Amino acid sequence: MQQQTQSSTLSLWLFLCLLVTIILMVVHGTAELRESGISITQVKPLGDNGFPASDEEFAKEFESYKSLPQFQRFFPDMPIEEFKVVYLLEYIQYILIYCLVILLLLPLALFYAVQVISGVDALKLAGIFAFGGVQYIAHYHMEQNAMMDDPHFIPYRLSLQLALQFMFLGLLLWRFLSFSYPRQDAGGFELPKPTILFKVFACLTLAAIFLQITLGGAVSGLNAGLIFNTFPYMEGVWLPDGVWGNPVWYKNLFEDATTAQFVHRILTYGLALLIPLFWLVGNNNPHIAHLLPILFSIFVVQFLLGVLTLLFTVPLPLAALHLANAILIFMIAVTIMHRLFIPVKTISYDIGTL
Repeated sequence: MQQQTQSSTLSLWLFLCLLVTIILMVVHGTAELRESGISITQVKPLGDNGFPASDEEFAKEFESYKSLPQFQRFFPDMPIEEFKVVYLLEYIQYILIYCLVILLLLPLALFYAVQVISGVDALKLAGIFAFGGVQYIAHYHMEQNAMMDDPHFIPYRLSLQLALQFMFLGLLLWRFLSFSYPRQDAGGFELPKPTILFKVFACLTLAAIFLQITLGGAVSGLNAGLIFNTFPYMEGVWLPDGVWGNPVWYKNLFEDATTAQFVHRILTYGLALLIPLFWLVGNNNPHIAHLLPILFSIFVVQFLLGVLTLLFTVPLPLAALHLANAILIFMIAVTIMHRLFIPVKTISYDIGTL
């Protein structure tokens, strides 16, 4: 009973960490979609970094923002009302980052001190939290080297940020599932071990989803959604001129808007085949059968959101929903991986309730 209580406590803690992480990713992604750059020009300690309380304070912050290359290059006509929205989004990001750091580190130290969590599990979580800090180290490096506002580097930066964010989310979710998912029920029916085929399908599906999300950063950074706003054809053809024209292969993905959108579409079509096939193959697998229709349903929503976002030339609400739904589909794919690689051994049924 004590072990079950400890697992429940750890599960609740990691669930809250996941929730704050997801909210932070959506807010950050929405701010990036606005392409507004860094609006808070001077980050102060939390106690001194209050939100501007008057129009005069906002005007002072706006004057500081005007000195940035991001404003001068892209938003010279931005009104102060627009700046207030941009500032609010970034301010929320800072608050969420502070909250997440506290929520991650303080309970970990406390749980280890009172022996709620073992040394091995504490070390694993500390490693995951340290990896989460890598994205902020990378952000600081890019900011110090003037990469944040470099139009040439933006697609690379957004793809890197998305990759690091989703990797951290996946690692954190994996630990949450390990604490909350029962390994074995007493008695009941013994379940067969997942086959290599199911594991391969899960790996391919998760890899394809992760690659699609990562390249979505390049699509966003290149504003590739503002061209070829037709479906299923790209202005009347399947293969537009200029696709994969650069001899340096990666530059096609991160520096050519036409190729970036084309590859994004091809990966979507690939997932449209892979996910239903995965559902068909694993329909009778007791470990993941209940998760596969959820994965398919969320993918259908993602597909429709992507098409609508393209047809309506990337309106911010649809683009933000597209990102939020990408988080859901990624989390379901990670959960399926966990069920296959760390499966339950038996399952029990209460005959009296049947």
